[in-house]
Amino acid sequence: MTLIYLSAAALGIYFVTKIFIWWRQQKIILERFAELKTHEAEIEEHVRIFEEFLSNGQYFANYQYEKWKGGGQRFSNYLDVDFNALKTDDPFKSTLIRFLKYLKNARTDIDKHNKDISKIESDHLKVLLEKRKIFFNHDQLMAAVSEEDNTLVVAGAGTGKTTTILGKLSYLIDRLRVAPQDILLLSFTGKAVEELQDRVKKHFPEINIEVRTFHSFGLSVLGRILGSRPSIAFEDSAERQEWVQKEFEVLLRENSAYLQSAINYFAFYLTPHDAEPRFNSLDEYWRYVKTEKVLTFQKELVKSQQEAMIANFLYLYGINYIYEHPYKISTADQDHRQYHPDFYLPDYDIYIEHFGIDRAGHVHFVKDKAKNAELSRKYQEEIRWKQGIHTTNKTKLIETFSYEFSEHIWEQQFIAKLENLRVPLKQRSPQEVLKTLRDSGHVFQIVTLFLTFLDLAKANHYFANQLEGLVAKRNKPREIAFINLFLSIYKKYEGYLEVTKTIDFHDMLNRATELINEGKLADNFKYVIIDEFQDFSVSKNQLVRALCGKSPETKLFCVGDDWQSIFRFAGSDVSLMTNFEKYHGYTDNLRLTRTNRFDSRLAAITNVFIMKNPHQIRKEISATHTLNQSPLEIEIAKSIDGKDVLLSKILDALNQEASKNGKSTTVMLLGRYKFNKPKNFETYKKSYRNLQIDFLTIHRSKGLEADYVIILDVIEGKYGFPSNVTDDPILEIVLSESESFPHAEERRLMYVALTRARKKVFIMTLSGQISPFVLELEVDIKKSDNAMICPQCSGIAVQRRGPYGDFYGCSNFPQCRWKRKNR
Repeated sequence: MTLIYLSAAALGIYFVTKIFIWWRQQKIILERFAELKTHEAEIEEHVRIFEEFLSNGQYFANYQYEKWKGGGQRFSNYLDVDFNALKTDDPFKSTLIRFLKYLKNARTDIDKHNKDISKIESDHLKVLLEKRKIFFNHDQLMAAVSEEDNTLVVAGAGTGKTTTILGKLSYLIDRLRVAPQDILLLSFTGKAVEELQDRVKKHFPEINIEVRTFHSFGLSVLGRILGSRPSIAFEDSAERQEWVQKEFEVLLRENSAYLQSAINYFAFYLTPHDAEPRFNSLDEYWRYVKTEKVLTFQKELVKSQQEAMIANFLYLYGINYIYEHPYKISTADQDHRQYHPDFYLPDYDIYIEHFGIDRAGHVHFVKDKAKNAELSRKYQEEIRWKQGIHTTNKTKLIETFSYEFSEHIWEQQFIAKLENLRVPLKQRSPQEVLKTLRDSGHVFQIVTLFLTFLDLAKANHYFANQLEGLVAKRNKPREIAFINLFLSIYKKYEGYLEVTKTIDFHDMLNRATELINEGKLADNFKYVIIDEFQDFSVSKNQLVRALCGKSPETKLFCVGDDWQSIFRFAGSDVSLMTNFEKYHGYTDNLRLTRTNRFDSRLAAITNVFIMKNPHQIRKEISATHTLNQSPLEIEIAKSIDGKDVLLSKILDALNQEASKNGKSTTVMLLGRYKFNKPKNFETYKKSYRNLQIDFLTIHRSKGLEADYVIILDVIEGKYGFPSNVTDDPILEIVLSESESFPHAEERRLMYVALTRARKKVFIMTLSGQISPFVLELEVDIKKSDNAMICPQCSGIAVQRRGPYGDFYGCSNFPQCRWKRKNR
């Protein structure tokens, strides 16, 4: 019985405790409810406004949401209170619960609402576009009806960027009844504006919608506000380059200290050296080793920048050398080929070997630590073999190491090693070295880099003292060596503008931005639409932000493709697109991924190629059709003279096919440079009457298309493709975000070239000078055809014949010696 009493007592205590807790919770909730009751009218108004937004059939833009949220934000500390548990008949309870629910879930509710509205509006727009004879697809419709504060449409090659802009114009004018003068439509080049203007006039003949370049708009702003338009300093980029070249030559000729600094830069810093591992597989590394050559002062191709620095040092100090001269005693056996030391000094019978290791004797070829450890063991075995040869044969050997370069002690160490073997050091005259530099093309190379750096510095509002301070803070020897040369050019350039009372295009945009921010522009555009947004620069970005900042209701609608951002040399900064929301705020990010231009296999190959750079916006371009022929063919000329024969062979075949079909066929010859234009170009145009043949640089070809594309001279080298001139890490100093991926812009340029063809792309290269891009695409094509992959380095298994029959070997032989019997 006692046990029963105790149990009943415990149960009673439990229920009393539960009741007490409930009562206490009710008391707290009631108190909080009473606090909010004093704001009943305000909360009811917030609920009314929000529900009105969700029921009025219009897009709920972020600035409206932020304004609504700002008024109710002070009630956010009540979000954790469960007012559903409150026992009351007060109708305010229902209003309060709805308000807190909206406050907590507003973004989700708004996104769903906007998606539903976009679907409804796209049906209305579909009818309007059909009347204007504008052909469209679902993704284009959904992009055109977006009424977010900021809309970024990321559009792949051939996916209909212009159609989307036309759709947006129709939606604004025909559906929302926006006045044309309230719309500002901007693009980047005169040619792009002209083409867009033609399309606009064709589909909107009754309306005057003006399309402008940024520069013409900026100039008009200055003219209207200042009363007169300022003069532009240089007619074109060629005149500007000529000016920089001339001023650089003057400095080299008249300033001995400047000349010495230039020689130091050319000798030791011209080509960037990346000491960090950057290869995902051995296949990538071996292909890099086979193709990525560096030129010395004397135009020798060496395997690395550190080898070039050694060669240039020997040249500067008048020491005769031979690169990779065969060792004087035969070393070939069943395991080794004939030994070729890196350098031989014939006047002193001394060999030099450069070893790419850190202080611990390790190599860093790939990102995989285990693979690097395995490679380090093999590399150390090779070092011991080489050292053993010199010890056995009593030959003199100087050893240099990568860690000496990364620690910036290599020069003093090298001098000590040479002096120890009694090699005299006598510097050549600066004038003799300068002549060699001119002959090697290095002077032209740095002038090109000066111009790109100048554009980016001006576009990013960097003055000379800021650059000097920034580089000093970063404290990288190569950047310090460069900036010491560049600042003299920059100061001369700014002085020239001041004396001639002219401005450049960057000054024009910067000044227009300042005047807009000062409130001196009367225009208030409701919509700013930008074509080719991937070509944006910081100065253009700031101009647009100033325009949009005039009113919270101004909407920004941008269309572009970061995969086709190829005008870095003119100041464009792709990170402004890849980090769009960081600069402009909440954004509706949309994709156009269906191309009508090329077939599905070319889409797959180019997707893989461009996305090797992980810093691009990820998207998967698909095609509406698949052709019966291979979409990409690599043609290798055996010699320079054989290039014309090979090109004629391709054009012959295309001409015959066009003749059979009875249709004129367009063929686009593309070159990385103007000098890639074939000497027989005019003859080709006359000879192949069934073909419409044009030659363009790849930069000029963007936005165009042809039935067939032939990409010329895709070879390795400083002025090959990828070019070693433009993609320099030095530019990271003046970019808003660096591009650490090798040849990032050159890769995008190759992507542009590959995606111009409706039917097929031919890539022409040269035996012995095959571009790393060609080797990469060759591997990707074979992988897409399900070729066998080397298990050791991820290269391609190639069928070969040996003394014991057929077998598979790695495409990276002799670096990779994997093989397998052909079963």
